[in-house]
Amino acid sequence: MNPIIRIWLAFAAIGAALIHLAVGAAAPLPLSIILVGFGIAELGWGVVTLYRGRVLAQDATIALALVPVFVWGVTATLGSGLGVAAGSTGLPFYPMAVASLFGISLSAALAVFRRLGSRSPAAPEADDAADTAVAQTLVELPAWRFLAAVIVGSVLFSGLTTSALAATEAGKHAVPHGSHSIPAPDSLPSPHSAH
Repeated sequence: MNPIIRIWLAFAAIGAALIHLAVGAAAPLPLSIILVGFGIAELGWGVVTLYRGRVLAQDATIALALVPVFVWGVTATLGSGLGVAAGSTGLPFYPMAVASLFGISLSAALAVFRRLGSRSPAAPEADDAADTAVAQTLVELPAWRFLAAVIVGSVLFSGLTTSALAATEAGKHAVPHGSHSIPAPDSLPSPHSAH
């Protein structure tokens, strides 16, 4: 797998994790447990993928990345079928749509690469052979191209994740930018005015 694609998949997993953790914090208890659990798992998978330089548990990840999408779909369907507004289910639309986009993209990309990998006649199975292949790919890839791809991916995923986090319940209660300043000295009470 191309190192750039692997980094983008890790970014997608980390972005979905942050959104699931933020949405899960304000969701009803059963949904909160599911979303926070998957958020922790996605965060761990993304960090380990970045650290190790290879995708771990590819088959399990293909299926598990779609579970939060399924949970959101079932919750939205059952809630609307019972006359419950989407906001009342505790799962806001935009953040869950972005997290679902990340999960579907992750699962689809891994499935495509798994399919392509099964067609190659001699895919290396050993860790040393895989690490050697990654190092060889990085040597062949021009540094500016790799850096540009990482920057584009980080801007894309962070932009989507940040806007989705802002639409969560935690984002709605966040302190606005610029309001962290120290009050002007004339607005502070004087020590002599207490008497």
